[in-house]
Amino acid sequence: MAEFRKKLSINEIESGSIFWNEIQDKDLKAVIPQTLVFDLIYNGCEYANLSVEWEKRRLFIGEPIASAMPESELVLIASKDKPSAVNCMIFAPQEKMVIRKRLSHQEHSRRYLKWFAREDELYGRLFSFEGDYVIEIAGKKVKGRAPDFDKRKLFIGDPLRFFSPGDDLLIHWNPAAEVPTLVITKEELVTRLPLDGTTSLRSLIARLLSRPLGDFNEGEVKGLIVLLDENKKLWEKLSNFQEENRRLKEQVNMLESLFEQFASNSFFNSKKEFEQWVATHVGMFEKGLRVLHRNYSVTFEGGRKRRVDLLCQDRKGILVAVQILFSPEVSQINETIELMDHLRKNIEAFGSELTGGQLKAADLRGLIIANYEKADLVEHCLQHQVKLCLVKSGCLIDILE
Repeated sequence: MAEFRKKLSINEIESGSIFWNEIQDKDLKAVIPQTLVFDLIYNGCEYANLSVEWEKRRLFIGEPIASAMPESELVLIASKDKPSAVNCMIFAPQEKMVIRKRLSHQEHSRRYLKWFAREDELYGRLFSFEGDYVIEIAGKKVKGRAPDFDKRKLFIGDPLRFFSPGDDLLIHWNPAAEVPTLVITKEELVTRLPLDGTTSLRSLIARLLSRPLGDFNEGEVKGLIVLLDENKKLWEKLSNFQEENRRLKEQVNMLESLFEQFASNSFFNSKKEFEQWVATHVGMFEKGLRVLHRNYSVTFEGGRKRRVDLLCQDRKGILVAVQILFSPEVSQINETIELMDHLRKNIEAFGSELTGGQLKAADLRGLIIANYEKADLVEHCLQHQVKLCLVKSGCLIDILE
């Protein structure tokens, strides 16, 4: 896909226009549609009826670059979906980059941030270095984990629970910190006046002023008036949609609060009852999971014995050690993680023992099923790469990997 890149100067930001040299003509012509006017798409907003002054090597963009920082990189890419449109992206220097994103219910529940394929370059620039760093949320600092670019996930951990689903987050580096520190805060939006057509009006006026009045014929002026009227109607519709979205968000938050209250009242009265339910419904936690043994005994060095609640095998033939925790205490969590680590380190011997010396296991996964969520349990599972399933009210299963 053809693209045009350049760093923005102070003059370009102040004038709302980009300039280029003769050498860059070819790159820009490969991106700009061969029409009199085209549309620019930036952050989901469409800026219609832009035109290029090829003789002056000048393209007026206006609002998208007016708030950019000097030395920010502007990228123009031809749109696949709309031949008459151009996609625009602006990337600030890494130390000044600020990513805005809305926290979803899934991200909040599973303690990670996720991005889309179109944001790969944005997050790639944010994490353009390799090394240790910390994450700071509300004054609390935790060790940062390398982002998973294949799954497009950045695991945060329990501090992410400081925010609520639907919060708008700001993600940026703290340039004053001695150790690389990624700061995540909640964006506090200022109260704004109701939306109307004034924003588009200002953009249109800026475009009019950027061209000599004599360059406009009567048809173009009438066309601008029609576009202005249509734009105002669109802003009115957008305002109505945002109000409706606000009401729906309030209803979802209320329902979620009621559901959490219901979910906290689990109907399991004892550990034995919970273990029996899990053993008979193991397929609910992972499709294709097959139970090989229950209460399988494992011997540690020194003769100390521990038991694996359910020793299973997944669809790929990999062993899965399942431990069932009922209202887990810290000591139980530590013992469970210790058992998982021991089995992984001694996987060959364990597989040989399991099959009477006939086969050797190549890998083993850990799976913890609990009826109660605790911060220590979640942190240990994330750090030791153990899959965690939380059972709520016997019907809802929350999975954390």
